[in-house]
Amino acid sequence: MAFDASDGAAADRSDSPDGAPVNPPPPKSSRSGTVAFGAIVLAILAKGKGLLIGLKFLKFSKLLLTFGSMFATMAFYAMSSGWRFAVGFVLMILVHELGHGIAIKRAGLAAGYPVFIPFFGAMIALKGQPRNPLVEAEIAIAGPVAGAGAALVCAALYFWSRDPLYLVLANAGFYLNLFNLTPLPPLDGGRVAMLFSRRAWIVGAIVMGALFLFTATPQLILIGIMSLGHLFGRNRAPAFAPDAAAEVTVAERQNMALLYFGLCFFLGAGSYFAQQLLPARPH
Repeated sequence: MAFDASDGAAADRSDSPDGAPVNPPPPKSSRSGTVAFGAIVLAILAKGKGLLIGLKFLKFSKLLLTFGSMFATMAFYAMSSGWRFAVGFVLMILVHELGHGIAIKRAGLAAGYPVFIPFFGAMIALKGQPRNPLVEAEIAIAGPVAGAGAALVCAALYFWSRDPLYLVLANAGFYLNLFNLTPLPPLDGGRVAMLFSRRAWIVGAIVMGALFLFTATPQLILIGIMSLGHLFGRNRAPAFAPDAAAEVTVAERQNMALLYFGLCFFLGAGSYFAQQLLPARPH
C-alpha cells in the first residue's frame, strides 16, 4: 500500500516538465495534499498492523506446534496403550519440560515452547548461554525434579483411588526421569555431570550399553549417536568463560551432587516399589 501511494503522488507531479502541476486550482491542491497525507498515515498503520499480525501469527504458530505435537504424541501412545494412559503420560512429559522452562526463566534466559516427539519425549529450546556450569546443571536437573513430583502425584492417586492406571503412570514417570539422569549428553544427567567432571560420560556410556544389552531398545542406539555429536561434534556442551567454573563454590558443587544422587535414589526406589505392586493390579 505504501508503494502504491508513492506511485500515485509521482503521477500527479509528472503533469509538467519540472514536476509541479500547471496552474492547479486551490481546492484540488488542498485535497491532493490531504489525500497524500492520509495515504501515508494509512500505509504506516497498515505496516504496523501487519507487523502485529505477523508477531501474533508467529506466536500462534509456535503454540500450534506445541499443541499439535502434543496431541500427535498422545495419539501415538493411544494406539498401543489407550487414551487414558496416553493423556496422562504426555502430561507428565509436559510437567518435566515446564520444570526446565521455569528454571530457564529464573536464570534470566529465554525459553522456547515445548515440542513433543513421539517415541522419544519432548524438548524445550534454551535461547542464550548459561552464566556458568552450575546454572547449566540447575536448568538440566529441574526437569527430572518436576517429573519426579508428577510421578509421585500419580502414585498418591493410585493409593487414593486404587486405579491401576495411576500406578502404571507412576512407574513410567519414575523410570523415565531416572533414565534421563544418566550422565551422558544430551540427556539431563549429562549436563548435570559436567559440573563434576567432563569424563562422567564414560559412566553414562557404560550404563547406556548395559541398558541396551538388557532391553534391546532401538532408541538407545539413536541416543548414543546423538551423544557422540555432543561429545565430539559441533553440538558438544557449551564452552563457558575461562573464569566461569571458578564462580562455582565447593559447597554449591556438593549441594548439586547431593540433589543429583538423592534424586537418582528416590526415582530408583519409586520405580522398584511401583514395579513390585504392578503384578498385583487387576487385569
